[in-house]
Amino acid sequence: MKFSILLTAICILSLQVFSQETEQETEKINKAYSPTIGVGVGMIGFYGDLNDRNYGSPFSANPGFNLYVVQPINDFLSLKFNFLQGNIREEERSLERNLNFKSDIFAGSAMLEYNFSNFLPEQRNITPFVTAGIEMIEFSPKSDLMDASGNKYNYWSDGSIRNMKEGASNAEQSQIIRRDYSYETDIRESGFNSTTSTNSRAFAIPVGIGVTMHLNDQFDFRFESIMHLSFSDEIDGVSNKTSRDLVQNRRANGNNDHFLYSGISLSYNFQKVKGVDPFEKEEKLKFEPIDYLAYGNTEDFDGDGVIDLVDLCPNTPKNIAVDSTGCPIDSDGDGVPDYKDEEMNTRYPEFANDKGVEVTDEMIYRSYMRYKDSTLEFAETIERDFTGKRRKSAPKYRIKIGEYTRGETPKDMSKLLGISDLSKVDQEDKTLYTVGNYKTQLEASSRLNQLKQQGFNEAEIVKKDAKGVYIASEITSSSPITPTQSTSGETTTTEELPKTDEVVFRVQLGAFKNKPTSENYSKIPNLLIEESNSYFRYLSGSFNNFGDAAKHKVKMIVEGYKGAFVVAFKGGERVSLKSVGVESLNSDPIIGK
Repeated sequence: MKFSILLTAICILSLQVFSQETEQETEKINKAYSPTIGVGVGMIGFYGDLNDRNYGSPFSANPGFNLYVVQPINDFLSLKFNFLQGNIREEERSLERNLNFKSDIFAGSAMLEYNFSNFLPEQRNITPFVTAGIEMIEFSPKSDLMDASGNKYNYWSDGSIRNMKEGASNAEQSQIIRRDYSYETDIRESGFNSTTSTNSRAFAIPVGIGVTMHLNDQFDFRFESIMHLSFSDEIDGVSNKTSRDLVQNRRANGNNDHFLYSGISLSYNFQKVKGVDPFEKEEKLKFEPIDYLAYGNTEDFDGDGVIDLVDLCPNTPKNIAVDSTGCPIDSDGDGVPDYKDEEMNTRYPEFANDKGVEVTDEMIYRSYMRYKDSTLEFAETIERDFTGKRRKSAPKYRIKIGEYTRGETPKDMSKLLGISDLSKVDQEDKTLYTVGNYKTQLEASSRLNQLKQQGFNEAEIVKKDAKGVYIASEITSSSPITPTQSTSGETTTTEELPKTDEVVFRVQLGAFKNKPTSENYSKIPNLLIEESNSYFRYLSGSFNNFGDAAKHKVKMIVEGYKGAFVVAFKGGERVSLKSVGVESLNSDPIIGK
């Protein structure tokens, strides 16, 4: 009894101490502990006055089930609320006495659970734990004293059960009867005890051990055995209150009753954010101070009221009205800001020139009349008439290095991520990956030869057709152009081969066990998805230096992707930032210098 009281006091004191620690934990960055709910089944074994020497297998007892909620306090300590329901039964048969009882058990408890994660490797599937707490139990002991006909059981020395006492005068007329194991007599109201009824509730101390087997981020298996040390000696209906001169010698051993629950359970964790691998956690936390510098930059170079950090038009003239992004207002949506727009109410904004004036049929006809031959002069004339500028030869050739209809393989994506000028194009039911942007087939062919030497054997030159669909150029991977001397006398040279140690910086927006169904990531242009170690990693941007990548990271955070951080690729392999020379946490490029 003293031990139980002491253990209860320790548990209550521990709750107070760790509640204070919990308040401190809330101040830590990037710490979130999600609740877990579980349900389990098991067996309940009883130990009391009717079973004071038998400590047999716990799985040879009576069934029970439990329902629980676990709320982590920190990495190794949790608060557990548990509900247990089942029944207990015990039979005592001897020459001295023959007693039995059965009782339903209901128990509600609050426990502290300590796991040994601090002493175990981070990458593990099994975590042992110990637990202790306090609980309230409710019981209702009943006994089987009569058969269905109302005949009282009389146990004879020969082992039989008869309807008369063994020493009765007419004992030779007795009849053998059988137990029906129907527990019809409520011991609390039977008069077996010195009081009119026994208590039906009691406090208890649950203490136990177990292991957690981690299936994935959400589901765990738990194996546990918990001994419930009650403060009552009346669970089996036999106690020191029993009148010893009454029926069947109901003597007590003077100890409190207790029971053992052993079972298995399945639990579910309500975490909202999937875990990332240790490398990602380290990198994210390591460079988090950069963000504080970035958010601390409140400079406004053009004085439009929008800080440079989020200003998409940082050189707006003074006294010009701007929107929330720092760009001048464009009322009619023709792409020309109001302060430059010569026609403020353009009917068809998509057909406006750089002065905001709608291009009419008359203007097109006038330019057509100056059409000379089948060269590009016509297009250049229209460009000159409408914009006042001579048209420059726009790039129109790219190199296709990958085409997929059912998704990229992790191996292929690893190779692709190592290329800095990679572009992703969704075309009909296919996904194309292209590099480069060249004005002539000769320039494109030079890059094609480089890619073939890097192992992209299926690479080919492509261009857009009239519908904007990429098609193979006249010059393919099977007939590459070699550098020659042009008709103008100028010599074209092959681009320098990319170094095998080329470093590409990208910004990771998130890592998931399953591809998210949200449309939030559909707004990211040229979004790349890397599949590795059972995670889908969403990547944005491509940069040759860390400063530009860090600026893009800040932009992504401002747009709502709070977990964005910079990652590096070298030779198609993902590497740590430190390994490619990123040492400082206070890099000036982050704040726009």
